[in-house]
Amino acid sequence: MTTESYTANYQSGLSYLKLNLKDPARETLKRALAQVSLDEMREDNPVYLGIVSALAVLSLEQADFEGACRYVDQGLSVKKDYLDFLFIKALLLMDQKRYDEMLETLIHYLLAKGNGDVTVYDYRYSHEGVLKEVYENLLPTSYRLAFQQVEIKALVRKLSHAARNEWLKKAYEIIDKIDCRRNQQEH
Repeated sequence: MTTESYTANYQSGLSYLKLNLKDPARETLKRALAQVSLDEMREDNPVYLGIVSALAVLSLEQADFEGACRYVDQGLSVKKDYLDFLFIKALLLMDQKRYDEMLETLIHYLLAKGNGDVTVYDYRYSHEGVLKEVYENLLPTSYRLAFQQVEIKALVRKLSHAARNEWLKKAYEIIDKIDCRRNQQEH
């Protein structure tokens, strides 16, 4: 198939999504994915990654966690720092109560946020509302329930200094506040 074929189907799938027609969107996106050749399943193909991402979201919305995991894994195997896949993976890990891995994924998400590729990939989960959800709910929940808090906090501190990443720095501040509150309650 040609790039134009799967790109056209991807655009049609997005149009269906805008009209909240989920079943035709899913079928059109699956058709688009089937048209992508192995050679075109690359990190520098935003259409391919967009197709897989949209299918992951649709699977998640239908509570098809296994399907969502498959699409997320497929996408991350091609581009390990794709924001949408990382955010969806964090949600899937939360559902499975795998909080240490969830926290690790959120750290990767925040590191990837600094890549500056938002305009290339047209991410769905990179806006301020998502960051607010990460900082106010997902990060605190995963940190409080993680088993390896000390190690994770030390890692986040080191990474925030080394990467000079504003999003990771804020994550460290949140983690530190959680620990301070916990210490005050214990004493």
